[in-house]
Amino acid sequence: MLKRTLMLAAVATTLSVQAFAGHCPMDAKAIDNALPRSDLNEMQKAEVKALRDEGMRLHANGKHHESEKTMAHAMRMLLESRLE
Repeated sequence: MLKRTLMLAAVATTLSVQAFAGHCPMDAKAIDNALPRSDLNEMQKAEVKALRDEGMRLHANGKHHESEKTMAHAMRMLLESRLE
């Protein structure tokens, strides 16, 4: 019984990680679409692009949690520029 439970937990974890792993490219596309319409200055746009690129590098290296945090930071900068 314990072996079966552990096996199910391992499968569930693997599937959930794979589901979240596909989120990074969608975030990058959202950033790419929003950046030209943003109110950021050129230096801020360069920072957002750098964060986006770093997020995709982390994604490619399998570091999805760090990638999501980096992409979220870039998206937060875009959002805050619209609120000011």
